[in-house]
Amino acid sequence: MQKKRILAAVMSLCMVAGAVSYGAPVISNTITAQAETCAEGCYSFDVLTGTLTLMDEVNGDAIRDFIFKENVKTIVASEGTILPEDCRNLFYNYINCTSIDLSKADTINVVRMENMFACCSSLTSLDISGFDTSNVETMYFMFAECSSLASLDVSGFDTSNVISMCGMFDGCSSLTSLDVGRFDTSKVENMCSMFEGCSSLTSLDVSGFDTSKVEDMGGMFENCSSLTALDVSGFDTSKVTAMYDMFYGCSNLTSLDLSRFDTSKVRFMEDMFRDCSSLTELDLSSFDTSNVYTNIFVSADGVSVYGMNGMFAGCSNLTALDLSNFDTGNVTNFSDMFRDCSSLTELDLSSFDTSKIYPDFYTYLWENSLGISGYSMNGMFAGCSNLNSLDLRSFDTSNIIDFTDMFSDCNELRYIILGENFKNVPEEAHLINGDDWVKVGDLAKTSSGDGEYAIIENEGSNEYVRFVYKYEPTYPTNIKVEYSKEYHQVRFTWDKVEGADRYGIAVYLAGKWRVQTQTLTNTTYTSPKNLTPGKSYRVAIAARVNGKWDTANAIKHSGTVTIK
Repeated sequence: MQKKRILAAVMSLCMVAGAVSYGAPVISNTITAQAETCAEGCYSFDVLTGTLTLMDEVNGDAIRDFIFKENVKTIVASEGTILPEDCRNLFYNYINCTSIDLSKADTINVVRMENMFACCSSLTSLDISGFDTSNVETMYFMFAECSSLASLDVSGFDTSNVISMCGMFDGCSSLTSLDVGRFDTSKVENMCSMFEGCSSLTSLDVSGFDTSKVEDMGGMFENCSSLTALDVSGFDTSKVTAMYDMFYGCSNLTSLDLSRFDTSKVRFMEDMFRDCSSLTELDLSSFDTSNVYTNIFVSADGVSVYGMNGMFAGCSNLTALDLSNFDTGNVTNFSDMFRDCSSLTELDLSSFDTSKIYPDFYTYLWENSLGISGYSMNGMFAGCSNLNSLDLRSFDTSNIIDFTDMFSDCNELRYIILGENFKNVPEEAHLINGDDWVKVGDLAKTSSGDGEYAIIENEGSNEYVRFVYKYEPTYPTNIKVEYSKEYHQVRFTWDKVEGADRYGIAVYLAGKWRVQTQTLTNTTYTSPKNLTPGKSYRVAIAARVNGKWDTANAIKHSGTVTIK
């Protein structure tokens, strides 16, 4: 019911100093009133201070539709204030309000709190310490876009009945800490975008979250760019269907333990790890991707086709990636999947099934100018600037209509395996031609044309291997270890690396690689004496070739020794 508003004069003197504006609207050329009061007495508003005072039983519509919302600077709940059962959007878009104190408000009857403080972008102080949330069922986007809040105490929240926390802290970009360690999430079904855009958070403890009923984790930690660690190892993901954008933009995370993730029901994985630029390794050996498939969304902006597109894009420090267990039988979009994975040196995708890419559908969208955002294999390996070998023997590209930039900037690519169903590599794939690509077994015959970019016709054989340059490893090989029980030390020897002027030794200790020496000029190294018998060390040996250390391959080919 729309409530009548009346303006009450409470000033004893009339101010006639001229026109006064509080932003918009102009309240009066001559201020004759200082307060607006709800007909039911649920609030009063002091025009001069911008203070909205809540009292008695608050009418939700009166606060939601408050006509001077843009003039409110402070909101205070007086003793005896009772908030309504439906608090959704209650303080939504109070964009100039800097302080809200609801510590005295009674919230025992509140069931809905979605968007309650959403878009309060100027808010710097929020006191909800007295909230009783035991009956609340929805908290989605509750604090969304409260971008000026540097602190928020929700540690006392009873969330035992909450079903949705989607976007709860989305866009709280100034929060530096957030205690959700006591959250009871046993009934929560949706956590999509829960912490999205919390770019100032340096730590976040979600290790105690019960996620057994959660179905959507899309964008859950998206752009939490200051997090250096995140423990999700205990997450129960057995019901999760969406993991798109889940860790997108977590650019300072150095490790992620996803070994217990059950992804058997997941359908959406696009951009899942995009721009996780500090990750050096990622173990996805437990991932079941059999239900990941292409999803098509039509909007006013055009048609977007999703699958595994952008899944690892921007993971610029990943040195290795084992996807041998990935089932891609239902995926039709691999665009940008490995874009800018600039530390990968090799990639074995020999188990990938790419046969489900349907040309008729894409051709229809393209020819009718409906617009497509990322499809086929567009940019799949673009920017993989250190990739030197690529196994695509299982790829079926007979239905692909767009190879644009598939190999763009793969300047070090030297070795490719193509299967019988990889029909051709067109010029638009931007595969650097270099000194020409040739077919193994027929090295005298050029197979790629004489242009800047290779054009390869791949017919009549199950497998093609192509070379650009003679491949010389830039890391030590044939590493041998000798053990001394007498002196409790080890001695390493290795073959000389062509062009190397220095060798270095690193040991993995306390979660980091620690350099022991990088001045060796010969191919032997003896450890210090009296190391602890029975203790194991992971050791990497690197070479410096043409002034550049190949640490990626050194780590990849590292080994473990146990002192005797």
